[in-house]
Amino acid sequence: MSASTLTEPMLGRRERILEAAREIIAERGYEGLTMRDLAVLSRVTVPTLYNLVGGKDAVLFAAVEEQTERFVRAIESSRGRSPAAGAIAVADASVRELLRQPRYYRTLLRLLYTSDAAEPVSREVNRALREQFADAIDALDQAGDLAAWIDRKTLAERLGAHLGLVSLEWAGGTYSAETFRAVALFDASTTLLAVCEGESRRELQRVATRAQRRAALGRRQKRGRSQSRGGRAAGSRK
Repeated sequence: MSASTLTEPMLGRRERILEAAREIIAERGYEGLTMRDLAVLSRVTVPTLYNLVGGKDAVLFAAVEEQTERFVRAIESSRGRSPAAGAIAVADASVRELLRQPRYYRTLLRLLYTSDAAEPVSREVNRALREQFADAIDALDQAGDLAAWIDRKTLAERLGAHLGLVSLEWAGGTYSAETFRAVALFDASTTLLAVCEGESRRELQRVATRAQRRAALGRRQKRGRSQSRGGRAAGSRK
């Protein structure tokens, strides 16, 4: 059943279902999501689950679709900034959404990139991301700051792919939250720097410089924590 046809009480139950699904996926992974447990946690019957959302795959798709819409709204709220800021806002909004529910999103990202069952969801997420980058690239072009030789579709795909890779590295524990954001902004800004000129290029260079400093600081802090833990472990063995 489409969410647009639901009454307000039905929408409330549907939101409970999707929130409960995210909670179960965060704790047990997608394989641990069962319709019976989902019904119990969301305080509805199993037939209601199927009526308001659908089966297990539909639950996952609906949960991700809702979050994708929130991500898009966050980007649209930044409209009116400079073209360069608008392009960087796509990466920043994506990172902020992931950090909003880190345990759930870490599980979800690993699922999207490793499971054939999640391929339709993965395609939808990537499509939405590419569209937002494409709109931002069009704004750079309209401002006269985009190199004439660059293929805009390819550029949007590469920006999305870079962001996906950094997100997956974060999901695997490579980055802290602050370092994740810094690396994502650094990758986006340096990719755009190669094909931009004028004021957008200068603005992107400032973003890249700040992000580079934050990423370097995050790496130093991580090394310091690792060395500290190693020292404590060595001391406990004496």
